[in-house]
Amino acid sequence: MKHLIPIHVFFLFFMFTTSSIALARSSYDVRQGDQTLPVVINPKLQRICDQTDNPVECLITTIPFLHEKAAINPVSILKIKVEAVDIKIKEALDKASRLLLYSSNSKPVTFCFNVCINNYKSILESKHRILDAILLGDDKQLRVELSSNVDKIYHCEDAFEEANIKSLITEVNSLLGKMISNSLTITIDMVHF
Repeated sequence: MKHLIPIHVFFLFFMFTTSSIALARSSYDVRQGDQTLPVVINPKLQRICDQTDNPVECLITTIPFLHEKAAINPVSILKIKVEAVDIKIKEALDKASRLLLYSSNSKPVTFCFNVCINNYKSILESKHRILDAILLGDDKQLRVELSSNVDKIYHCEDAFEEANIKSLITEVNSLLGKMISNSLTITIDMVHF
């Protein structure tokens, strides 16, 4: 069978759902050992996600955004990924801002959180450039924006590492890095403008 997805993945899956996101009536089904979970993955989506470096993250960050009659092709999935990244970046920005507010007045900690906050804001600002590049079929601009956003996530983590401070946002940055990297893979390998 295709990728087996652990149960904990579905807890992440449900983290991404909000009242403003319409989910397809689940014809999705995923197997965990002998147990069948109530989600059957559309084969087209499975094929797209299987080609990324992080197929599980691709699935859990895409499925919540699929509307019942959503087209499943690389361009539509790329647009969905842009929206998913936008939502997750806003969550990361909120978390980093709260942690900054409640952290000690240590200059290195403040510096690290400010690096992350500035990078998150920059990624949010790039959303419209990415969507415009998709609309215009501007593969070069799309690659530049997505590559830059991957770098911004890693710069955030690097700030903590260089200051020899344990990052409290490593988990969210890891997921964001995988989400953006998956978008870049879809752009490079699957979207032919």
